[in-house]
Amino acid sequence: MLFRRRGRKKDDRGKSSGKSEGRQWPKIDVTIDEVKKGVQDYHKQLPAGVSLSVLVEPDNRIDYSLLAPFLQGIPRKQYYMSKETFEIFDDPEIPRVLDQVQRAVDQYIQDKKSFPIIEGDPYYKISYFKLADYLDERPSIDTYLTDVENMITHKRPEGN
Repeated sequence: MLFRRRGRKKDDRGKSSGKSEGRQWPKIDVTIDEVKKGVQDYHKQLPAGVSLSVLVEPDNRIDYSLLAPFLQGIPRKQYYMSKETFEIFDDPEIPRVLDQVQRAVDQYIQDKKSFPIIEGDPYYKISYFKLADYLDERPSIDTYLTDVENMITHKRPEGN
């Protein structure tokens, strides 16, 4: 699930610990698909100019206190979200890598006015060699450039 990320603004929302609107939410078991649905519902009600990134903690954990009304509780299992692509995972490494690579890709495109992809690759695989000056470490997963606002994904495109 990719959400539009350009033009986002930061906000200064307050944090709470499992409480929403003064209510203590029960701990619940939810699937990743239920969390994705809750995020979509939350996104629909956000005011213009407020980014979905308000749901993402610095370590990519999802702030369940904001999702509780949409899930009717606080999930027992922790899920993680990319701040750049807004994809949701049960593995904290993938969104961390996606965020790191997306920022590097954005900077590379701005600096070089070209795409950091492997020449001739039909899937637009990101070249970590081209991004060497923009990354602190070589990413542990492959990433690919999509046709949506120069966003990346960890999913190899089908076809071609």
